[in-house]
Amino acid sequence: MNNLQLQLLDPLTDNAGILIKALQDRKTWGAEQKGLLEQLIHMLGRKQYITLVGHPARYNLTQIGQSCLMDVPTNKRGHLSAFRGMRIRLVCVSSGRSDRQLMAGIFQ
Repeated sequence: MNNLQLQLLDPLTDNAGILIKALQDRKTWGAEQKGLLEQLIHMLGRKQYITLVGHPARYNLTQIGQSCLMDVPTNKRGHLSAFRGMRIRLVCVSSGRSDRQLMAGIFQ
């Protein structure tokens, strides 16, 4: 089973979700959006989210601000193995040529 089959829609109703929604609704990329992204990264760091590098084909997150929820299988290996059996939020916080920097943490 790949990660795409495990993804769920992120409701974006908590404090981090409000910042994610603002990034998703952006029309341009400027100082205001960079500030929102810095706030989001800081907030997720305080919530003990981990940072990982992933490929867009594996996680289906391609743009900064995209997010999803995921139920991590109990036999998961790799970066997300710390979250086995839990529901997590994945957020794209940086995009590169072929990889994306993601942050993952437990979703309550």
